[in-house]
Amino acid sequence: MFMLTTSQFRVVFLVPWLMFAATLLLFTYFYIKIPFVCWIWSLLVIVVSAIAILYHFFARAGELTMPLATGIMVGVMIATLLGLYIYDTAAIFPAFYGNARKYTNVVASEPSAAVADAGKLTFNSQTRVDIKKSVGYVAENGMVFCVAPVLSNSNQPRIEYWAAGIDCCAASGDFWCDQAQNPQAHGGVVIFDNNGWFTPARYPFYQKARAKAEAQFMLQSVGNPLFVRWVETDNLDMLKNYYSSRAIINVSCWLFIFAILSALMSAALWNPRSMV
Repeated sequence: MFMLTTSQFRVVFLVPWLMFAATLLLFTYFYIKIPFVCWIWSLLVIVVSAIAILYHFFARAGELTMPLATGIMVGVMIATLLGLYIYDTAAIFPAFYGNARKYTNVVASEPSAAVADAGKLTFNSQTRVDIKKSVGYVAENGMVFCVAPVLSNSNQPRIEYWAAGIDCCAASGDFWCDQAQNPQAHGGVVIFDNNGWFTPARYPFYQKARAKAEAQFMLQSVGNPLFVRWVETDNLDMLKNYYSSRAIINVSCWLFIFAILSALMSAALWNPRSMV
């Protein structure tokens, strides 16, 4: 069995980890802008690693090639999958909010299509969440998707905005999501949806909850309203900060876990008595 010297141990441990880290960060934070580059990077590294492994088998040259190429190929494959997961479930949302606009003094009767590119909304002081006309829609996985109409004091023909949340309402007539019960809250953080690669998209469930509320309380809504998290105006970065932290924690944890795995693989081949 091939044994690594101390200097070779460092190479076999560190290089795959660095390749894993580079791939994970690339897919997590840059996939939204340069997906083609991300895929080219992964495929190129995997192909080169595979060629190196085949060369080792057929040419029997460079004993360090096998563990190094294997570690790099496995690391990049795992990092690609994890990077896509973190991107789709966390890192994509701060990018959305960073590119979206902020609108102020929004009126509840104002067409939501006029602020379709919004990420953050500040409503006027006459706007409120009608808690008594809220509903909860129970999805197949048990999650309760909650919505309540956003209204003004004047009569409006259609509902353009809905306050929304998950597992924070009763089946009907009670809604405690975020700051919905705070009369001083007039901020709305637009709820964006991801690609649904790893978890089901949530927007269709909010639409079903909206349809349920319309039928139950005889409401009329536009077909594609904006669903918002109802917060105080100084907390409009709530979702951006939450998902940014979630992405950082995920990346940090996986970098640490793969460092341990890479070290274990290298240690299994390490002969500390062989010094160079």
